Amino acid sequence: MKAKVSELDLKLFRAIFNFRRDSFLPIFFRVISFIGDGYFYLLFLVFIHWKHPELFKPALWTTIVAFAIEFPIYFLLKHTIRRVRPFNAHSDIENVVYPIDEFSFPSGHTSVAFLVATFISYFTPFLTIPLFIFAFLVGISRIYLGVHYPSDIVGGIFYGCGTGILAIVIVNNFIL
Repeated sequence: MKAKVSELDLKLFRAIFNFRRDSFLPIFFRVISFIGDGYFYLLFLVFIHWKHPELFKPALWTTIVAFAIEFPIYFLLKHTIRRVRPFNAHSDIENVVYPIDEFSFPSGHTSVAFLVATFISYFTPFLTIPLFIFAFLVGISRIYLGVHYPSDIVGGIFYGCGTGILAIVIVNNFIL
């Protein structure tokens, strides 16, 4: 069973990785991945402070709690599972970007993108669809750029959404 899942994972990876390399997609996905690095996520707090100051305190607490939960568990998962990245496991795959660590599962970019999409959607429901589309594109970009398998992305989606929901519950029930 595990071999079949790994085979399917690699086939799906190759289909996404090899899709239209001679188009605008390499640049598009590099930009999406760069935005997914996290530098722009703090703009949400600036937006909330400016447009909805009454939501700033809960949004700030949710952000702090979310990342306080997400990062240590993410780090533990990465260094416990120790999945080799596609470009290190297969000599015919070249990475387009250089990841900050050597392990693949789960995708940190994807987990953070879905974490942020989850809790920002809670505070600004009108942004839900664009946020989750963007988070999905971050995940796809990580495959397209050669640094993650599809199952790394799926793991990041579940981990990010779960952590976002947990942070909202903790802040609403124990902090505010």
